[in-house]
Amino acid sequence: MARSVLLVADQLAGIYPECCVLSGVETQRAVRLTATSWGGPRWLLGVPGFALIAGRLPRHQHVPVALPISERVWKMWRSRDMASFPALAAGATFFGIGVATGAVGLAVFGALVFVAAIAYRIRAHHNYWFTCTLRPGDSTIVVEPTHRRFDEAARALFVRTLR
Repeated sequence: MARSVLLVADQLAGIYPECCVLSGVETQRAVRLTATSWGGPRWLLGVPGFALIAGRLPRHQHVPVALPISERVWKMWRSRDMASFPALAAGATFFGIGVATGAVGLAVFGALVFVAAIAYRIRAHHNYWFTCTLRPGDSTIVVEPTHRRFDEAARALFVRTLR
């Protein structure tokens, strides 16, 4: 996987590579997210909603970003993300019933199911997501990790825009 750099001006003009950021497959579909100027741990930008909130903090900036995602990658990520919800609910239910009735075994089982569902959800996000960091000083957005083909297309756009 690579680290790609996009120009903010290109993003604001709706210009971005035409291949999936994660698989490299050509696509016309894109997901919208927020690039935030952030100097802290990169993994925090992967937490849903964090980039938008961090971008509104004092001395931080944010810009909307559109990045291409193939339908296959989107469906795989979405199905894995949604599959964790029933397991989370079941684990919480078993835990709650176990605590309320004093059934320690059921509470432990519920806690284990809940933790396993959280781990599954984190793995889905880790395998199918990326972060965007805004560098306002040079008006660029760093996207990582990216597929090699997406990086080549982003590099070509970058060079073409600078000429």
